[in-house]
Amino acid sequence: MKKIYTIAIALLVAATSFAQSGHRYSQVYSFNWQSSLPLGKPAEFIPSMGFNGANFNFGFFVTDNIAIGADFSWGYNQQTVDPEVYNIGDNCAVYAALYKTTQNIPMKAQFKYLFNPTGFVKVYAAAGLGATSYTEYIQIQEYQFSDSSWGFLMSPEVGIYVPFGKHSHWGANVAAGYNWATNKAQNLYFNVGLFFSVF
Repeated sequence: MKKIYTIAIALLVAATSFAQSGHRYSQVYSFNWQSSLPLGKPAEFIPSMGFNGANFNFGFFVTDNIAIGADFSWGYNQQTVDPEVYNIGDNCAVYAALYKTTQNIPMKAQFKYLFNPTGFVKVYAAAGLGATSYTEYIQIQEYQFSDSSWGFLMSPEVGIYVPFGKHSHWGANVAAGYNWATNKAQNLYFNVGLFFSVF
């Protein structure tokens, strides 16, 4: 976790030192691998960080600094509990391992602000509003139990675009954000992936 923060801070500092030699974007599309750290209710169910996630994001710039778009993510986390005796109903008990799984699907409209639209490395802050689906699964042998809910979602985010060259449409995208939802589906997330820009 400390390495992620160190790399993010180093890239943000480096971004301010670049000359204003980049292109202004009219559109940006990013495809990311997403990891997440559960907070609140999800952390009570599975406290460990999950690394099984994907993210797609796009934005259309209405000014040099401001983009409006959408963000879609999907992620799941799993945990295995050592075998023990579980009572299934009044007259049934099994000795088995317990498997826990969570699935989170946030979908949001997003407002994005570029601090340096003509910089080579571009730094941005974003705010999203939307909805999220959150499901918890428990499986004991052939028995499966689940609890699903939908909630209103708010999500701040910070990130950077690092192009692969001065005139390249492709580059690396790094972002970190926080999902807060009314169904208690809260998490910190970290995106690392590729972006494609239209000048």
